[in-house]
Amino acid sequence: MIKINLLGDALAQVAGKKPEKGESVQVYGQEQETTQTSFPLAGLIVALFFIAFGVVYYVYLNQKVGDQAQKNAELEKVKKELQPYVAKEEKFRKDAELIKQKKQVIKDLRITQSIPVHLMEELANALPDDVWFNEVTQKGMNVTIKGESASFEAINLFRTHLMSQQNWFANVNYPTATKKGNVVEFTLSFEVKKPS
Repeated sequence: MIKINLLGDALAQVAGKKPEKGESVQVYGQEQETTQTSFPLAGLIVALFFIAFGVVYYVYLNQKVGDQAQKNAELEKVKKELQPYVAKEEKFRKDAELIKQKKQVIKDLRITQSIPVHLMEELANALPDDVWFNEVTQKGMNVTIKGESASFEAINLFRTHLMSQQNWFANVNYPTATKKGNVVEFTLSFEVKKPS
């Protein structure tokens, strides 16, 4: 079998032919070279663009840092100028708190100062005729009464009167009562409420 290369002859004829004036000749090898050289040039332009962008962004950030440092310095200066006023304000708050505490102490003293007067008045109102006290002791707001009576009924009446005065007396306790001859000795304790 015989193979004939018709294309090869046509190419050989074109390759061997000299171009005439005005006729263009394409050379495939040179076209590839220009394409390959355009890629590095585009990469270089992109790299330069990113470098320029990075430099501009760096300068922008440096400017921001400088502005912030200047603002911080101004604020520190203002803080130093205001420091005496801050100290005065802090002293004023402490003094105001001390005055508030002193007022509360005075108020509590006035209340506790009036308690014994009211306590004796209320005890006198609650006391039946045939009950008398031998000893009255007070520890804080707790009062203990030791006394005598002609009967158990009078002691119970006294306790009932104390319990009915709920604004002044609480936790009325009647632990002991013993009869000795014609007299009943008793102990009674209660808590005095602070008036509001």
